[in-house]
Amino acid sequence: MAVALAVPAMTTGCGGPGGGTDPTSVVKKAQSLAQETLDAVRPTAGSAATSVEGGGWEKCPAGEPGPDRFSYSYGLRLDVPKDASRPVLDAAKAHFVEAGYTLDAPDSTVARVGGTLPRSHWWVGVGVQNESSMFISTGSGCLPMSSDPRSDGADR
Repeated sequence: MAVALAVPAMTTGCGGPGGGTDPTSVVKKAQSLAQETLDAVRPTAGSAATSVEGGGWEKCPAGEPGPDRFSYSYGLRLDVPKDASRPVLDAAKAHFVEAGYTLDAPDSTVARVGGTLPRSHWWVGVGVQNESSMFISTGSGCLPMSSDPRSDGADR
């Protein structure tokens, strides 16, 4: 799944102490962040078609504190060709700066911008997926969950 490649590993300092997070609220947050980002880049992306690339849960490494810690990633595909991606990337970066995200360090090997929300472990990124499309990805980082989200159907 392309989304898994787009979301960087988040394995340190994840989640908070105490009870668990409702998996459904994590999915809704991921979808909301993706939609907010899509809305921010829509003026430069124009009427490009979008589609859901999917969402998925992953159990956090055993070294993470707490018994039931999972991360969730969600992504959209945006039908914007690689050669038209620069204005979309610029709009995404402007959105992240305005919203107070901590931006990722620039990486000259990949056409992508991303950042972490303030006081949060949520990451959002926008980048070139291939010659004909871009992606918008979200990742929760590791969170203590109230139940195993992989078994309760909280993946969409």
